[in-house]
Amino acid sequence: MTTDTPTDESHTPTEQVLPDQLDELVEQRIQQATADLHEQIADLEAEVDDLRDELANERDARREAEARLANVAETVEGEHDARLSALEAKANGTRSMIAELQSRELEKSAHLQYDNVEPNIMDELLDIEGERVERVTKDDGNHYARLPGEEDALNRGGAVAHSTADLLPIQRLARYDDEMLASVTNRKPDELAAKAWRERDDPGRYQLWTTGSSGWRVYLKSSDLADWIRANEEGVSKNYAQELARRTLDAMRELSKHRLITTQKKRTADGLTYKENVVVLTDDADLPGEHSLGESEGPATDEVAG
Repeated sequence: MTTDTPTDESHTPTEQVLPDQLDELVEQRIQQATADLHEQIADLEAEVDDLRDELANERDARREAEARLANVAETVEGEHDARLSALEAKANGTRSMIAELQSRELEKSAHLQYDNVEPNIMDELLDIEGERVERVTKDDGNHYARLPGEEDALNRGGAVAHSTADLLPIQRLARYDDEMLASVTNRKPDELAAKAWRERDDPGRYQLWTTGSSGWRVYLKSSDLADWIRANEEGVSKNYAQELARRTLDAMRELSKHRLITTQKKRTADGLTYKENVVVLTDDADLPGEHSLGESEGPATDEVAG
């Protein structure tokens, strides 16, 4: 009896070719994916090129806009400067014309409202005794400018209550601006005395001057003056400020023709009691153009003079 033995010919054709077909299918898929990737890369590169071109165009447009803006700004600035120069020239011309008219009026003995007059210009146009126009206060309470000693032919504002010549030296100096003050004073303490005198109308706890009592209208402590000098004068050391304060107090007394008095006041610091120099304006001090308070006038404060 014969027995059949299986051979390779027993496999179906499909089972024999399946691996080849699988390899071919994988290869096709890889090629297709690669082609798709190449196409996508090409599209991206084209898009990048387009974006670069757009960016370059935008940069060029921005540069052109900035250039136009710079030209406009330069033009506007030039026009502004030209107009400003023209306005300044016109204003200076007008000031000169007004000053000339005012100077002629002053020469005719006119009294002009002081706020409407520029004394520095007047001094240059007029041959004035003492090289300054005079500031006077009249019965109407207003300030006027006149040639020194000249009476007003029209008698406007009433009689002269007091004039610059009546003022104390410290009062006259305090009326100058800082630039003029520096030019008319020969000593630093005199300049500082005038500047400190200006602060007198604003006394208070944290101000340069302090409101007093018991016959003291206001007073100024040497220590406060030294601190004020350091705060307002550039490059002044603590020791030099203290020395300047001492000399300034002396100058204030001299320039006020001793209407201000110097004395000492007790001060407590760090648990210790000191005496420091002060300059005092008393209630009954006679100041030209100002009314004295008198012994019974003015509210008293809790602070007691030492």
